Amino acid sequence: MNMNNRRNKWRSLAVGFCTAGCVLLWTATALSGPTYEDSLRKASTLSQAGDWQGAIEEFQKALKENPKDSVTQANLGVALSRVNRHREALLAYQKALEMGYDNATFRYFRGLSLAKINLLEDAVLEIETALNKDSRMVHADYDLGLIYLQLGRDDKAREKVDKLYKRNYKLAKKLHDQIPLEYKIASVDHGGSLKGRIHLVGRVPKPRVFHLIHAPNIEFCSRMSDGKGHRLLYDFSVSKAGGLKDTVIAIEGIEKGKPFPRKIQTLRLNRCHANHYVIGIRNGENLLVENMDPIKHEIATYEIYGSHRNQISNKSVLPANSQVRSAFIKPGAPEFILKCNLHPFLQTRGYIIDNPYFAISDEEGHFNLESIPPGTYGVTAWHPFIPTQKGTITIETGKTAQLDFTFKGEDVRRTLYHNDTKGYRFNTWFDSKETFYGDLRKDDPVEVLQHFDNSERYIGDLKPF
Repeated sequence: MNMNNRRNKWRSLAVGFCTAGCVLLWTATALSGPTYEDSLRKASTLSQAGDWQGAIEEFQKALKENPKDSVTQANLGVALSRVNRHREALLAYQKALEMGYDNATFRYFRGLSLAKINLLEDAVLEIETALNKDSRMVHADYDLGLIYLQLGRDDKAREKVDKLYKRNYKLAKKLHDQIPLEYKIASVDHGGSLKGRIHLVGRVPKPRVFHLIHAPNIEFCSRMSDGKGHRLLYDFSVSKAGGLKDTVIAIEGIEKGKPFPRKIQTLRLNRCHANHYVIGIRNGENLLVENMDPIKHEIATYEIYGSHRNQISNKSVLPANSQVRSAFIKPGAPEFILKCNLHPFLQTRGYIIDNPYFAISDEEGHFNLESIPPGTYGVTAWHPFIPTQKGTITIETGKTAQLDFTFKGEDVRRTLYHNDTKGYRFNTWFDSKETFYGDLRKDDPVEVLQHFDNSERYIGDLKPF
């Protein structure tokens, strides 16, 4: 993005730049007389009503009565900035500063007016001064991030996203969405490809078992069950030959190449089951969640960062409805989860990627990636419940590289059974046979029986453990 485009973007984004609300800087002031007091009272009323032009006139009248009043001088600057008279506002701010008026909000407003007339470096210094005086001003951090973008300092803007994330999620997401991707789109005329297979050897981990007495919609949820009151979640889908499904394979370190897919990723929820168990997704990318069920799902998103599991959002998706959800999580966090808090067996897990060169292994563990720019790269094989593996490949023009990964079943890192009986509900929400309007409810009558194999299954020549 060149500087002209950045400035045009700034003008469009900064129409409502005073995101803090531009609260006037009122403090106790020595009165000079009834005319002065009346002007300040009128200025206050007009500014609160959004009549900034009228407020300017009243502030100017007050200053004629008491030209040494630094607070009124500062408020005149604020009012002038609200009608886009930023050069005049800066003169008012300067007079107030020379009179000894100074605080964090004042410096922040002064910095915003400097930014509006494209004195961006001066604006940075002024808003940094404001934050040094009061580090809690999240809107100042956000606007400073915007100014960094106009100056081409994307790395500094990303630092602001990281800082805002801990304090104001919405502002962090808003700033994040405006920062250009580090990955660049470029034609790949002489690329290579990568293929391989994901194996699992040793004992095959059993599916997790969820007792349906925990679910608030037993009659509907049991339509995909083992027929004995249990819902199964296959975290490890392994073929007879040992191919491991649902593993994300991501090439790391590719800075430019083919574009990301334009089509939004879609998760379909059908019979309390998501159609994708794992996905690769950019931080901040949107997902379309489609609820095909006649019951409500309470969809929550989580970030996984080391040992931390933090819920980011929680919002209901109504029956036969759709919703766009964001995968925006803590910058640097590697994993993302979307799950239903009412039906915990409905979940999708995501690996955060920074380029479009990733794939998900199929039923036999195979994967294939094409149009890869020539070079040497690291490759990550990620599964939610087994330690991540790394590899290295060299891609040559017109050639196909081969890279396989082998996981051991003994390294599984999860609880086998969902057997927490604390806080479960005996008094469940039983599905009504009628709709809200009294008509007979029509549900898809198909039931899916899940098979739970209680026998041990081994692949390869590893000894039992």
